[in-house]
Amino acid sequence: MRNYIIFSDLDGTLLDHKTYTFDPALEALSIIKSRQIPLILSSSKTRAEIERIQSHLTLKDPFIFENGSGVFYNNQVVSFGINLTEIHDKITPLQKTFNFNCYSLLTIEQAIHYTGLTEEEAKLSQQRQFSEPIIWLDDEERKNDFLEKIHQLGLNATQGGRFLTISSHHDKAKALKWIKNSLENDYQTKFISIALGDGENDISMINACDIKILIKNNNEHLQRSDWVLSEMCGPSGWNQEIMKVLNNE
Repeated sequence: MRNYIIFSDLDGTLLDHKTYTFDPALEALSIIKSRQIPLILSSSKTRAEIERIQSHLTLKDPFIFENGSGVFYNNQVVSFGINLTEIHDKITPLQKTFNFNCYSLLTIEQAIHYTGLTEEEAKLSQQRQFSEPIIWLDDEERKNDFLEKIHQLGLNATQGGRFLTISSHHDKAKALKWIKNSLENDYQTKFISIALGDGENDISMINACDIKILIKNNNEHLQRSDWVLSEMCGPSGWNQEIMKVLNNE
């Protein structure tokens, strides 16, 4: 039996993009748990959000939060990025030129409006540590000028399913490699890595793994020749593709 390790995005991948449910993936999740396959959640979500999801999934594996800005491993946070205060110090002056809001500074009512989350979930989503999602309120044609300013500040902008997230230069792949190497050292084994994602911020993570799976989400333009494109969207596609891998050993 092969030693797999799975790295998975959440929204639009393991979680339904609208309802946030993972129920269609329960079959594969059950097998993953019974075989003790490490399932590493990797998302733009905060540490607090992912801890809540891990609890619902009864997962105790390490995870990657805020698009690779941080890793939670053995009850410790490993940071790959600058902190939120430093990001705010850099981008706040840009609000004199561009019209945008910082997600972590929204009222709870505004956060709920933009995400559809419950009040409890919205509060968790605003507990940013190393990155800041941007609500773009300016003209679309000005966004490239904004992105150029962001890069001049030594920051990175990553487009996710809902927001443009500002952080220092890192990605999910760097955090993925760190976790994979750490687990291989801990367990004295080599893993075959599987990655599943649906967005531009998942590209580096998918490319860094042995088995590369793009979950369908009107995103066929992201497809690469050595990637698998799921037939179904969200957790249904996630379940189907994981079952294919595990059944074809």
